[in-house]
Amino acid sequence: ESIDVGVGMIRSKLEELDLAENTIVIFSSDNGGETNVTSNAPLRGGKSQLYEGGIRVPLIVSWPDCTPPGQVCVHPTVNTDFYPTLLDASGSSSDPTHIIDGITTLETWKNPDVAPERETLYWHYPLDRSHFLGGVSSGAVRDGNWKLIEHFDSERTQLYSLADDLSEQKDVSSKHPETVAKLLNKLRVWRDSVNARTPSPPLLT
Repeated sequence: ESIDVGVGMIRSKLEELDLAENTIVIFSSDNGGETNVTSNAPLRGGKSQLYEGGIRVPLIVSWPDCTPPGQVCVHPTVNTDFYPTLLDASGSSSDPTHIIDGITTLETWKNPDVAPERETLYWHYPLDRSHFLGGVSSGAVRDGNWKLIEHFDSERTQLYSLADDLSEQKDVSSKHPETVAKLLNKLRVWRDSVNARTPSPPLLT
């Protein structure tokens, strides 16, 4: 309720200042709800985990005359896309020294049927040890509707078909070993490309 009130106050102020028609309003989150105080059902897991309950979050974009109101988009995106998308929307250029991790999703904002020009998303969550939120040291990759999670502590992998199993209840690794190998290689190549560290002596901390 307090979030609803806060968003309402911001939008009211934009209207009062005659800025509402020229302002992009984004409502999102950096992670799913913390499972000790909320439920992310039907999604599995929550904050500090790489199941969908921990990484799938709301994303609402309001931009008068640019984003169609009341439309739902099913194409996945990631928060690092905000920077290049906002640069694109404002007609601005980035600092050439900046490394940009995301891609512009402006055309998807304008037309939710248009998929971003990218098939694969990556996550990296290394931990030296479990913490009080139940975090799991792991990495994940999503390619189309396939999702693979690699557990750093046990080297175990899990494979899910999100189109058929959004709740991630059926690990189908044993049925699709070639897909596991392909996605695990993609994940590790990406980690090397961004110089991502995994827990190993000496510990990250």
